[in-house]
Amino acid sequence: MKKTLPLFINTSLYFMIFSFSFSFSTSTLAESDYFKQIKETKEEVNDNVSKYVYDKVIIRNLEEQRSRRDTDTQFGLHGMEIPAIKADGDINKINKVYSLLAHAGVDSLRSFETCWHRLSDKNGNPTNFKELDFQLKKAKEYDFSLLFVFGYPPAKFTVANNKLSAVNERFYNEYNNYLDVTLARLKGHNVEYAELANEVDAPAVWWIRSTPAQYVQEMKMLKEAINRSGQHIKTTAFSATYSRNASLGGGHGGRRFVDEAFRLGIDNYTDAYSIHHFVYPKDDLPNFIREEQKKFNLKPKQILDTEQLDTSIVYQKDSNPYDMIKIFARAFFFYDMKRVDYFLAQDRFLNNKLYSSGLFDVNWQPKLRLLAYAMAVDSMKGRELVGRYFPGNGVEAYVLKEKKKENHYSIVAWNNNRNSENNVSILTGIKGKVSIEKWNLDVENDVNAENGISLDNKPIAIYTNHLPNWTFDSKKVIKNTLPSHAPMPFD
Repeated sequence: MKKTLPLFINTSLYFMIFSFSFSFSTSTLAESDYFKQIKETKEEVNDNVSKYVYDKVIIRNLEEQRSRRDTDTQFGLHGMEIPAIKADGDINKINKVYSLLAHAGVDSLRSFETCWHRLSDKNGNPTNFKELDFQLKKAKEYDFSLLFVFGYPPAKFTVANNKLSAVNERFYNEYNNYLDVTLARLKGHNVEYAELANEVDAPAVWWIRSTPAQYVQEMKMLKEAINRSGQHIKTTAFSATYSRNASLGGGHGGRRFVDEAFRLGIDNYTDAYSIHHFVYPKDDLPNFIREEQKKFNLKPKQILDTEQLDTSIVYQKDSNPYDMIKIFARAFFFYDMKRVDYFLAQDRFLNNKLYSSGLFDVNWQPKLRLLAYAMAVDSMKGRELVGRYFPGNGVEAYVLKEKKKENHYSIVAWNNNRNSENNVSILTGIKGKVSIEKWNLDVENDVNAENGISLDNKPIAIYTNHLPNWTFDSKKVIKNTLPSHAPMPFD
């Protein structure tokens, strides 16, 4: 393995640039531009690396990955849809990708293929099911559950003559028909969640000239349609991103939008709430949703992270493949979110900008990030938090126990110090029979941890049959003493 450079300093991220169009634009940049630009990152895209990753992932026990699935630590993925995946695509290549994802431990896929405008013919009727049927077929074949995004009609049925806006009430009959027809198509498939629209608290981009009241009404109609269908699909609201602080979204967006939706009774029609791209713990986006539930005296409902990068595109050249492990650890065990949909399945150009966070390159060859995803699965899936350990020497550690077995612990840990490769921290207090899994799935057994374990910025998983002799830290203490962290370790 090539030695990667130390993590560079990152600045505060507010993700205002994350107004992703889910009908991704086709870039005019040639494939050669991809390989030129990818060399400027830490992705190490080449044939030798792809073979190295493939050989490590494909031998993982498939039944073991499936048997460890857990609703509290659900590993999702965004991007297995058009234009990356097409029904008329190279089926052998597509099957290889699905197989690798299954072996890596992906549980669920997020897709926009149920959006009304994607399914509509020229008259706006939902008749175009070719891509949806293909995604349903492949998900069933490889045993993935699904989260689908609903809403977003053809432009002529909206209040703003734009597919990224609310349904005009004059067309509620057509909206109900779209819901009924589409939901009927999903019967017999493992569809877990129906998320209404995308990042609606950014109304200038994703809920154009539309209101919280219209959103609540559409959610009510979606919930009623699911009930009519007899399926047990859970509704999910907001995919909030501008609500990360009080200043984003203008007078009617951001936190104002979410607050008004709660006031109008959104909680009556949704089973879960979702956020996008948390910044740890700069603005505590998940906690804002929890505080809103408390404000309106509501029973807490689970929060999902249905789109998550490890950094913004501005700083992606500083991103290491293994940084995503920190994202999963913080999402599950700091913010207590139940699902994380990693963004993105495949590298791609969007608006002539390269997003290099994919698990696969532009030719669907596996990247190092797939190893990091699999390591996160190994160390976190099916486990619950025992405690968080932040001893003040740069160490960030999460002690987890396996739900189904006694005395099976994993400790996910890394060093947040700048230039940590030259400024390692020593993690002491580890006891028992110890093995260590590195971010690239290499495992060292029978480790002598008596003198401590060295940590740099690359996360490791320490497996042991004894709890360490640590005093765990509360969330409040951690947030009050740590510097503001972006998904990558530093501001």
